[in-house]
Amino acid sequence: MMLIKRLATGVLVLALIVFSLLVLDSSIVVITEYIIESAKIPLAFDGFKIVQISDFHDRKISEYDDMSIAEQIANVEPDIIVITGDLIDERTKNLDNIYAVFSELDAYPIYYENGNHDIRSPMYLDWLTMMDELGIVDVSGSKVTLTRGDDTISLIGIEQTYVDDVWGLDNEENAISGHIEPLLSESDQFRLLLSHHPNFYHEASELGIDMMLSGHFHGGHIQIFGWTPLNWFDPYYKGGSFDIEGMSLIVSKGVGDGFIPIRIGCDAEIVAITLNHSS
Repeated sequence: MMLIKRLATGVLVLALIVFSLLVLDSSIVVITEYIIESAKIPLAFDGFKIVQISDFHDRKISEYDDMSIAEQIANVEPDIIVITGDLIDERTKNLDNIYAVFSELDAYPIYYENGNHDIRSPMYLDWLTMMDELGIVDVSGSKVTLTRGDDTISLIGIEQTYVDDVWGLDNEENAISGHIEPLLSESDQFRLLLSHHPNFYHEASELGIDMMLSGHFHGGHIQIFGWTPLNWFDPYYKGGSFDIEGMSLIVSKGVGDGFIPIRIGCDAEIVAITLNHSS
């Protein structure tokens, strides 16, 4: 009888776990909006809108309010779209899902910075070719200047291959300096850094970056009243907007899932940012 009770308890617990995964799993995409106010933002870029897409992982996501991802982004009316890595991953077999989304967004300037899964994917070279066809600008390891009148924003992207080569326990504090510092100029008015990993926020702040956009951690996949296992490592990794010694850090929860195909209390998100100049 005791064995039967234990088996019944085990079956009940398993059923509750399965129920949680199937019913509580968040598979819709929401728009998370942030307003960043700073005197550093050039006056001509007051009201400038940025949409950030991160960690797509080649997933076909459910629609939200009967709108596709492209339609949701169009409703934001962004000035630019930025991608902060892991658009594809090692399991990607074709680029159909990605093409379906980004072929509908050709009205917007799009800038891409690669992630750890991108560079390890067998489809990476195919994706680079598709980017050229779609007019997407690869800023991985480079810098482009956005111009409005006499004002500029320096858009800088981290090259993940470089990070993988130098990043380790012994030199985590110097993971991006040698790579990013040569791209910086005294004439930069406002520096926007795309960094797939948010881990380097202290270093980025010390380099004089004004705003850093990241992803990578998918919000921890599970969030319960704001708590996630990522809090044990760094509360900034779970997603959100933060101030790091005067630098704005925004960490996206990402659109896709990667190797952990669930989200509980942690909706997939597209980030919409409005820059406001403040005196």
